[in-house]
Amino acid sequence: MTNKPTILVTGYGAWAVAENNPAAQVAARLAQEEFECCNLVTAELDVDTNALQDNVNYLLDEHQPDGWIGLGVSRSAVIKPEMVGINWRHFGVPDATGARLQATPIVEEGPAAYNATLPCAEMVEKLRANHIPAMLSFSAGTHLCNQLIYVLGHTAKTRGIPLKSGFVHIPQSPENIAEKCGVSDGFASMDLAISTCAVRICVQVLAAELAA
Repeated sequence: MTNKPTILVTGYGAWAVAENNPAAQVAARLAQEEFECCNLVTAELDVDTNALQDNVNYLLDEHQPDGWIGLGVSRSAVIKPEMVGINWRHFGVPDATGARLQATPIVEEGPAAYNATLPCAEMVEKLRANHIPAMLSFSAGTHLCNQLIYVLGHTAKTRGIPLKSGFVHIPQSPENIAEKCGVSDGFASMDLAISTCAVRICVQVLAAELAA
């Protein structure tokens, strides 16, 4: 296949909720694979709210991707492609620098929200067809997962980049839940091999749309 699209998969790194973040672990696993459908590039993103825009700009300039799938961890038991990012940062759990923000816009006087431009519904359909639990999500929270959706949408618009971008939440790893035994009782988890398979499928769905 010639002129394969370039897809960037980023996984958030260590922070208060996940010292060994499965998002970064999945991205690292995918980096070891060969993809016929696309040129896959992966990177670990710092959970740093004030550096996120600069990090996004750097990765866009460095790799010039056609598509960008951000990965982060949630308490959910299912894979959740996110549909929208809103213009708010509001979190008591600090980022990796210790920052806590309350009702702070991501972009001053920016649009209220940006829709993700990934084929989210198609991703969910394909995941379920492969017996992986998945659902569409219309709220990515108000931490850095939401922020990445918004920043990608806003940056693509302001720079005039035809970027297909968005975010996929994956469950915690069993290892992380086991380490928190007695503190995180009842939290869901998903084996990293399954989470990696899920994101691989999301990459393939996005590559098919880009190729079309």
